[in-house]
Amino acid sequence: MSTFDNLRSKFEKLGVTGGSRSIDRDKQQPPPVPSSNTKPPQYSNQGYPAQPPPNQGYPPNQGYPQPVYPPPPGDFGPGGFFMPPAPQQQPGYGQGYYGGYPGPQGMSAYPGGQYPPPPPQNQQWQGQPPPYWQGQSVPYPPPGGNGGYPPPQQGPPSQNSTPSQQGPPSQQGAPPLSAPGDGPPPKPRRTSNGPPPTQDTQHQSRGGDARHHAPAGSSLGQSLGSFSSDQVPPGIPLPLDQHDIQPETADGEKKHHRKRRDDRRPDQQMEFLNVKHEELVHQRFLIVYGQVPGLRTSSEDKIVVHHPYFPPLTFPAIDGFFKVLVELENGDNNLRFDYRQGGEIASQGTLCIKMMPYLDKPPLNLAVIVGRDSQGVFDAPPDARGPGISDLDAAVRKFRCCAYLWQAYIAEQLYRNGFGRRTFRLDESYEPDTMAKDNVPRMTARVHVVRSKRTVAEIQDKERAQQWNPPPGYKRKTDESQFSIANEALDDYGAFKDKHYVVCLSVDSRWDPELGVILGHAALGGGVGNRRLGVFGSHTTHAWPGNAEEVAAKFLDTTKTDTRYLANDCNECGEYWRAANIGMGAFLHEAGHLLTLAHTPSGIMSRGFNFYNRTFMARAPDMAGPVRQRDESGSHWHRTDVIRLRHHPCLRLPTDPPLEKGETEESGFEALPTEDGLLLQCAAGITMIEVWVNDHYRCHREYTVENLERRRNGAVPAAPDEMVCAHPRSILVNLGAWKGWAGGWSSTDKLQLVLTSRSTDTDTLEDIGALMNDRSRRDRDGILVFQSNQLGKGQMKDSQRFDALFAGKDMPRSSLPKLRCIELRAGQFVDGFILHMDDGSSFPVGKCQGGHRSEVLIAPDDDLDHVVVRSGWWIDGLEFVTRKGHRSGWKGGSGGSEHILKPPQGYGWMGISGSGAGWLDSISMHYAKLHQ
Repeated sequence: MSTFDNLRSKFEKLGVTGGSRSIDRDKQQPPPVPSSNTKPPQYSNQGYPAQPPPNQGYPPNQGYPQPVYPPPPGDFGPGGFFMPPAPQQQPGYGQGYYGGYPGPQGMSAYPGGQYPPPPPQNQQWQGQPPPYWQGQSVPYPPPGGNGGYPPPQQGPPSQNSTPSQQGPPSQQGAPPLSAPGDGPPPKPRRTSNGPPPTQDTQHQSRGGDARHHAPAGSSLGQSLGSFSSDQVPPGIPLPLDQHDIQPETADGEKKHHRKRRDDRRPDQQMEFLNVKHEELVHQRFLIVYGQVPGLRTSSEDKIVVHHPYFPPLTFPAIDGFFKVLVELENGDNNLRFDYRQGGEIASQGTLCIKMMPYLDKPPLNLAVIVGRDSQGVFDAPPDARGPGISDLDAAVRKFRCCAYLWQAYIAEQLYRNGFGRRTFRLDESYEPDTMAKDNVPRMTARVHVVRSKRTVAEIQDKERAQQWNPPPGYKRKTDESQFSIANEALDDYGAFKDKHYVVCLSVDSRWDPELGVILGHAALGGGVGNRRLGVFGSHTTHAWPGNAEEVAAKFLDTTKTDTRYLANDCNECGEYWRAANIGMGAFLHEAGHLLTLAHTPSGIMSRGFNFYNRTFMARAPDMAGPVRQRDESGSHWHRTDVIRLRHHPCLRLPTDPPLEKGETEESGFEALPTEDGLLLQCAAGITMIEVWVNDHYRCHREYTVENLERRRNGAVPAAPDEMVCAHPRSILVNLGAWKGWAGGWSSTDKLQLVLTSRSTDTDTLEDIGALMNDRSRRDRDGILVFQSNQLGKGQMKDSQRFDALFAGKDMPRSSLPKLRCIELRAGQFVDGFILHMDDGSSFPVGKCQGGHRSEVLIAPDDDLDHVVVRSGWWIDGLEFVTRKGHRSGWKGGSGGSEHILKPPQGYGWMGISGSGAGWLDSISMHYAKLHQ
């Protein structure tokens, strides 16, 4: 058996035989216009057992108290965060509402300058402390390097962005693109979701991400930390640092502060700031913040946590403050914390944490990709090379540790925002545990070692390097990226079936000092059919910890990067601790794209990963004092990211109610202009609406279980339709009211709304002004007729537009004919349909040149009620339904997301428009008020 096979057997224990995955391609129709967007897969919990087989999983955990989500109302939220009093617009935003805000009257809402604007050096904040994400910031773009990450000058997430020319869609993963001259492009698979997203054409240093939707750059507004309370826009609470407050309940008990008396020093009692005694969590590693008030610091302060089953973990401490990563086992974890100064114990504390793994949700899978002839060695300095240091064994250990840090980080961030300790689970197996130096067999994250059929030379081809920019006149031989290479390798590997989530580390990344490019590297994340995928290179892996005991040392390692051997990525990896931040943090950024997140004005989905270490450490090499929560700067999720993660199937909690069928399937949005405003509808329920002005994020509204009661009692101003349920299925946007709430915009500004559903689908309404103004008209009878947003892109080659105008039978004022019969033409897709009227006329929608013929009759006492449509880039399938329940039957395919075309209440049908070529590629409806 080869060395590689031994390693793969050691790390996986799967016994999975890889095989090629067949791809069903359409051989008759020309390929449609591809997209850089694909819908995220909607995951079913079926197939994930409540517990693994005997001796292969965590033992059952019985009798533990279930946590309460959301936490009970009060003045202070999870982790000791300030929660605003009742008359606030969006309670809870104080801790997660990051990014730009409209400035006070007379101030520019979005001044130019750096992204985000750094505060003055050594600034002393007066009065209200600044938001905890403020602090040292990276100019945008950063000085030196090949540009910013994410790339500048890009708008909000959009499905109407310029499509990439990657190739056809595939539900099982798109095949790699062929080089010019290698034959015709592959045919499209029978779905309209579009092909896998690809890297940015700018080829900046980590400047492009394959993502669910396009990146969004934005200049930040005025810092809330510099405003007085009367200057802050309505509904924007000011955050407080958890170390600056001592929250108390009505009976005087400290909330989230677990004090343990030290009889030797009664004035120095250890407090745990973000964890409750006997709290129940569902992840293996947990970040614990605490302090020992009254301690005078020394140069050797440290916190040591002792666990009955794991080796001790030591982290630095300062001024009595500490942060430590604790390891947990299934069941009760009785922890002892020693705050040491030099060789003495200054204070002690104990804490019990209950851990119960949550197995009934889809896991995040880990895979390392190696070339066909690869030795599995990654870049490392000359003094840190060799077996177990820079080989495949080390890559697996470091990647596993990286993923566990992600898991702990996400749980802490969601908890801070009031949504419980939500985080993804890792696919774990029982094997020697490399997260502790003792290597005792435990449940630990499985890392798949996947051998690509590509050679190392192919992987390291400069044309496949994301950061390489071809010189003028250079003719490329391939447009493949590391994303497509990883996707191809996973297809051949064959271990991942159905809908799944995978992050891939490319071990064969190499720094080329002559080219100044990291070969074999790409920072990309997005979706390919049933697969959500993130990829990253191994060029910073030398700086990552290989186990929990190395975390603190790696985040404090100030060794200089020698660019003769190692990459100084983006000119921001000049020291090893910075390389650890960029490597693990930017990889987390790509995992965020995998989880459907877009670029945001601040946080991890911007360049916040430069400060990734600060969430785990009380000390930082670039700070003199303790790293409190407010000092963590960009190391956070933007609140819009938090809301998406709150509802993601990978981050569900055992206490979450089961999802209904309509809440797990892809469900699109309908935007219906009316006389009273813009009606937004989604069958899965709406969780968030973001407001963007001229491609800059302005603000958002969110709809969660946690804020439902506050919407109903007036703490959060909300219209009646926003109080119906936690996730309303329809919301009427009064643009006048929203304009004042969002800081205003002019008639020449481009207003965009970004919509997110409970099934994590996201859509962008590109130009609300045009939607409201251009989609209304007076017909020949003087009736004001509206038109819905268009489903499908309508961008197929030779596509033609069709209009079929008719009046519903409840529109007596209209002289338009009434429907008598609907004739459909459909095969695997919808070729079109013909509407036959009661006056003998007929109107086609689509070319109607193929497919099977069927029809649905409309009786004199019946009428069209609604049309169910599945669409993406084109119309996959549809069904007509009459008021009396007669159905045409489903015609076409099942790809895309589901929409329902039905006039709003009090409105009636006035026609259908669409376009088509080989098949129908767009459709919209016309409607008017019943009584005008």
